[in-house]
Amino acid sequence: MSGLYIHLPFCKSKCGYCGFYSEPDAYGLTEKYFDALLKDLSARQSAEYDTLYIGGGTPSSVSPVLLSAFLEKLSAKIPFSFEESTIEANPESVTPDFLSVVREFGFSRISMGCQSTDEKVLKLLGRVHGRAEIFGAAELIRSMCPDTALNLDMIFDIPSVDNSVQMKTLEEMISLAPEHVSAYSYSFDTEYLKNTEPCGDSAFLDVKKALQAAGYHKYEISNFAKAGHESRHNMAYWRLKDYDGLGASAWSLKNFEGGRVLSGKTRDLHEYIANPEAFAETDRTEGVHAAAQELVFGLRMLDGTDFSLLKYRYGDAACVFEERVDTLVSEGMLTWRRENLCLTEKGELILDSVQEYLWGCLP
Repeated sequence: MSGLYIHLPFCKSKCGYCGFYSEPDAYGLTEKYFDALLKDLSARQSAEYDTLYIGGGTPSSVSPVLLSAFLEKLSAKIPFSFEESTIEANPESVTPDFLSVVREFGFSRISMGCQSTDEKVLKLLGRVHGRAEIFGAAELIRSMCPDTALNLDMIFDIPSVDNSVQMKTLEEMISLAPEHVSAYSYSFDTEYLKNTEPCGDSAFLDVKKALQAAGYHKYEISNFAKAGHESRHNMAYWRLKDYDGLGASAWSLKNFEGGRVLSGKTRDLHEYIANPEAFAETDRTEGVHAAAQELVFGLRMLDGTDFSLLKYRYGDAACVFEERVDTLVSEGMLTWRRENLCLTEKGELILDSVQEYLWGCLP
């Protein structure tokens, strides 16, 4: 069994910093797109999944009537007996009708993209909601879906934004008592804000300290959860477990002995609707390159990478990293916890550099 990801690329507007594929105001294609998703699913081999994650885009912005009809058809094709099911939402489109669909199909998690509670920062980021919608949406979720866990997304290290403003956002998010918080350091994945003055020292340690003081534990570099509320679906990504991805821009991963195949769909909504079963890209990785993927992805997790297991799976291919691992350990970036290789707090601050250094020894 594996995870199922479904990408809904519909958005009211495109946030300038967002690197995910979306099409603003393409809602007229919703029904055709849902039909294409079902055809895509029919071409897959898996009949059951452990987890479901519906992301985007903004799933909550889709017509609740059409969303419900799609989920009804989906549930006729695969059992809705998931260990965990998540749907993404934005505050401005969390409505009673949307939450009725969430409740009807038993979603166990809602992941709400807030990013900030400061009005000026929200405008800077191009968000279409204000702070009032965040608090209103959280209250509505709690009243209509009391058994559904809530994740809140925030962004810190935003250029030209004072650290105190970002920490105030975190304080206010914690006051909403979400079961899970995803806290991402702003990155220049797009040209957005690229010429803006940097924010200075990273707020990562302040964010981590505040969340831990509030009872959240960091189980992945950007993710914090109350006990038992870790995202199982996302942990499968970081552990490179099998998953199927449906929809434009979605990726699927299948493991085989000694490696894995990553297959991606087109990033064009119209092309996907015309031929949903086709993959636009396929990347087969094995040997030392597959071992490298497992090593660097595992380092994102609190419990790190089991190096003895890596050697068992990949043999001599895993030994390529030993010299650089020893260097990173001696410099205080990595540490050993029994057989597991883990980031230190010093290493967490420069994770990208640690990963690049490890990738650098590949032939």
